[in-house]
Amino acid sequence: TKALDELKETLWDAASKDKPLRLMQDPTMHPIKAADVTIGSVYHVMPENLKDSKHVLEDKAKAAVLVMRLDPKEFADTAAGKKASDWGYQGIVAYSKICTHVGCPVGLYEQQTHHLLCPCHQSTFDVTRDCEVIFGPAKRPLPQLKITVDGEGYLIAQQGFAEPVGPSYWERLK
Repeated sequence: TKALDELKETLWDAASKDKPLRLMQDPTMHPIKAADVTIGSVYHVMPENLKDSKHVLEDKAKAAVLVMRLDPKEFADTAAGKKASDWGYQGIVAYSKICTHVGCPVGLYEQQTHHLLCPCHQSTFDVTRDCEVIFGPAKRPLPQLKITVDGEGYLIAQQGFAEPVGPSYWERLK
């Protein structure tokens, strides 16, 4: 249905190899250079096309992303055989900030354990394992945004999320 398709779409879907989207620091909307993302730091980011949105609050809610940098040696293979670092750049990875349980904003990053925590129901995601759920009611990992850098060293996305963003119950509406 049209309503379900709208739930699945984010501003990141406009990204392509021909027209990548820069990751912009929220709320300043300044582009982020990979060299500025230090190990242990976390950035709240939005796509650069947010300024063109006709529904800024809705689009911002679905497009919210967390970017962090880990030592590349800390990433582990997941049960599916994927490594989070495969979709990142030199230890920098980007994940949806929207919890897959009921859609609360995940924003608490524990640097020593590399866990992301949702403050609403305590779902906990392991960044070293592609944000797999390690505790709480969420049933699936946070979707990852594949990132790289452009010729000037800025972080960019060349495609949208591979999985739907937000609560798992949206998928059951089909």
